[in-house]
Amino acid sequence: MSTAPECIPTTSDPGSRLCQYCGGTFRPSRPWQAFCSAAHRTAFDKEFGSAGTVASVRRLRRGVSVVLHLDGPAAERALNLEIGAEVRIVRTQDRSR
Repeated sequence: MSTAPECIPTTSDPGSRLCQYCGGTFRPSRPWQAFCSAAHRTAFDKEFGSAGTVASVRRLRRGVSVVLHLDGPAAERALNLEIGAEVRIVRTQDRSR
């Protein structure tokens, strides 16, 4: 992993954020921005992301249960998850259109 040019090693700027891929700090241009560059967002998705189809969503007493159907490498990565592992769900496209 290389640090993108806009990443700086340390900061005292309260408006900066840590890149979820390289760990460098950057100043986000959008409130939801989690990566210092598009290249790092793409690299994170390739290394850690899993794409699948939502099979069901249920409201629970404490939260929500989401069931995903995964294929191929994504399914293999999912088998390595441990109970209690934190995951991030990102909506990539709406297939119902």
